[in-house]
Amino acid sequence: MSLQHKIFGGEFKIYINIDARLKAVSSMICGDIIADVGSDHAYLPVWLYLNNKIKKAYALDISENCVNRIKINLKKYNIPEDIIIPVLSDGLACFDSDRHVVGTSGSPCPTLFNFYELTDIIIAGMGGETIAGIISQIPVNVNENFLNGASRTPRPTANFILQPNSKIITLREFLYDNNFEIIQDITVESKKRRYTVINARLRNLYIK
Repeated sequence: MSLQHKIFGGEFKIYINIDARLKAVSSMICGDIIADVGSDHAYLPVWLYLNNKIKKAYALDISENCVNRIKINLKKYNIPEDIIIPVLSDGLACFDSDRHVVGTSGSPCPTLFNFYELTDIIIAGMGGETIAGIISQIPVNVNENFLNGASRTPRPTANFILQPNSKIITLREFLYDNNFEIIQDITVESKKRRYTVINARLRNLYIK
C-alpha cells in the first residue's frame, strides 16, 4: 500500500494506492455491498469506497487490534462507520439469513449482518485451507434450503473473490466439491511475487 497527498481547494487529502494483487481482486467485484474477511487495516474497502466502486462494506477481522486499526483508518479518511462497518468476527461467523448473530467466542457482534445483503465476499491473503473453512461458515439454511423440497425461489448468489497464498489446489478442489462455479482463475504479479485470484459463485442458491 502507498499513500498519496493531493491538494483540492488548498486542502490536503490522503488517498490510498493498492497493489496489483488487490487491483485484480477489485476487478472481480460485481456489486456494491461487500464483506472483506480478514480486512486488517481495511485498505481495500477504503480504496473501493473512495473510488466510488462500492456503497457499503463490512470489514471483518478476528483480531481486536486490527478492528481498532480499521476504526482509526476510517477516521483518517473521514468515512463513517455505517459505510465501512468494522466488526470483530471469526470469518463469516457474524452472518446469518435471519439476523440471529453470534460473534467471536460467543459474544454478540456489534452489528447484525444479513448474508442476503451481500453482493460480494472477499477473502484474500490467507491459506487455501483457511479460506475453505471460512466459506464453510455460510449459514446452513442459505446453502442447503434448496435441497429440502420446500417452495423455492431462485435468487442471485453472492460473488466470491478469493486470493489464497498457499494450498491453492486444495481450495480449487473444495470449490468444485461444494457446488461452486469458478468464473475466473488468474495469476497476477505484484512486488516480484505471483498471486492466484479466483472468482467463484455458488450454484443453485435458493431461499424459501
